[in-house]
Amino acid sequence: MVVLSNFEQFAEEADKLYSSAPAYTRYTFKYRHCDGKLVLKVTNDIITLTYATDQAADLRKLEKFNAVLCARMCGTTPLPPESEGGPSHEPSKPRSGKSKKR
Repeated sequence: MVVLSNFEQFAEEADKLYSSAPAYTRYTFKYRHCDGKLVLKVTNDIITLTYATDQAADLRKLEKFNAVLCARMCGTTPLPPESEGGPSHEPSKPRSGKSKKR
């Protein structure tokens, strides 16, 4: 089991591991409240990569990594990152034409 302390290195190695054997790669994450740690694990039963953190600042990176890896595992392309202010929603436009009343 390989324990990585740098998140960028973990994300890169996990991506390589998934790319090499997508049908056999599993990804799990677990929050241990008693330790206050979030533990990420990517494995293909031969190689196991682990990353653990107790820093709240890492949550944004972990959320992005989770979204990208899960999208790849589902066979879709990951969505581009949104702006820092949150998702942008355009106001809905009223329908043109007559609306039917019932």
